[in-house]
Amino acid sequence: MNILQRIVERKKLRITEQKKVLSFEDIKKKALAFGNKSDYLFYKKIKRLPHEPIKLIAEIKKASPLKGILKEYDIEEMANIYVSSGADAISVITEEDFFLGNPQFLVTIKKNHPHIPVLRKDFIFDEYQVYESKLLHSDAILLIASILTKEQCKTLYELTKSLGMDVLFEIHDEEDLDKSLFAGADIIGINNRNLKTLQIDINTTFKLKKLIPEGKVIVSESGISGKSHVQELIKQGVDAILVGTSIVLSDNPAEKIKELKFS
Repeated sequence: MNILQRIVERKKLRITEQKKVLSFEDIKKKALAFGNKSDYLFYKKIKRLPHEPIKLIAEIKKASPLKGILKEYDIEEMANIYVSSGADAISVITEEDFFLGNPQFLVTIKKNHPHIPVLRKDFIFDEYQVYESKLLHSDAILLIASILTKEQCKTLYELTKSLGMDVLFEIHDEEDLDKSLFAGADIIGINNRNLKTLQIDINTTFKLKKLIPEGKVIVSESGISGKSHVQELIKQGVDAILVGTSIVLSDNPAEKIKELKFS
C-alpha cells in the first residue's frame, strides 16, 4: 500500500467515526442552512488577467509524510504574514494524521481574514466532507482526481458548486485530466509531485498545460521555489501557483512571497 492509499484509508476511518457523532443527514441539513456565502471568491481571486503578476496561493502546512514536521509556527501569525505580503488566497491543509492539519485552522483564518479566499486542502471523496467544508467556511475545496472515479469527480464537483464553493481539481497525468474535464472543472491544479512516488518534476505542468482547453484557470503545485520557476510558468500561461514548503521553511516568509509573486 503506497502513502496515498494509506492516507485515504485512514481518512475513511475518521469519517466513519465522525458520522457517529454527526450523521450525514444532520450535517447536510446544517450546511444547507448555513448563511455564509462563498460566492466563488476563490476563482475570482486566482484568475490572472493579461499582464498581471502570477497569482499566489500560500499554504498553511505543518508537516508532510516525506519531511515530517516542517517548522513550529503560529498559524494565525503566519496567515497574517501571508495576507499582508500579497498572497491572493490561502490553502489550509486539514488532514490530521499525516500532515498534522486541523479543520479548525480554516475557521480561525477565515474569521480573521474574511475577504481572502481559503482553500480546504484534504483528501475528499465523500459528500459528507463537502458539507463539512461548507460549515468550516471554505471558499474552495481540493479534489484529487487520482483518488476518485469519473462519476465521483462529477458528483462532488456539482455538489460543491451548488453550495457556492469552488473546486481546485488536482491532476497529475492525462487520465486525471480526463476526469476533471468530464466533471466540468473550471480550475485545474497540476501537481508536479507524483502522489504515489512523491517525486517532483515541474515539467509535469508544462506537459499537461498543453492539453488543457482554453478558458480554464491553471494552477501549478509543488516544487516551486524560486524566480526561474515562476517566470517559466508565466510564459506558459499559468494563472497561479500554490506554494507551501518553500514559504514555510524560509527565514523570511514575507520576502519569499514577494519574490515568488513579483518575479
